[in-house]
Amino acid sequence: MLWLLQVSLEKVKYLILDEADRMLDMGFLPDIRKLVNEMGMPPKNDRQTLMFSATFPEEIQKLARDMLNDYIFVTVGRIGGANIDIEQRVLQVTAMNKREQLVSILNEQGLSCFLKIC
Repeated sequence: MLWLLQVSLEKVKYLILDEADRMLDMGFLPDIRKLVNEMGMPPKNDRQTLMFSATFPEEIQKLARDMLNDYIFVTVGRIGGANIDIEQRVLQVTAMNKREQLVSILNEQGLSCFLKIC
């Protein structure tokens, strides 16, 4: 016998959509709308909804207006462009030398820099 488990969304207080632009690009908009409108989630007036997007194209802004209560649009820098104050560098480092390279950069730059090492 197959059992179908369901999760109740009726007590959701916070809905956070990170990388909303990527979700849109990947075709998740209908799923997001269904989740919010048809799956028993409280209406936007009864929950806190936060959306984050690096680019925030017009389609995401429309989605935000539909889903958010008292929609406020905050930008840092210009929409759709990289911040001119951020320097990006790619360093190819062997797996064995990642830690040594990280320590070297932190010693050189201090803790004010942000790194993502993959």
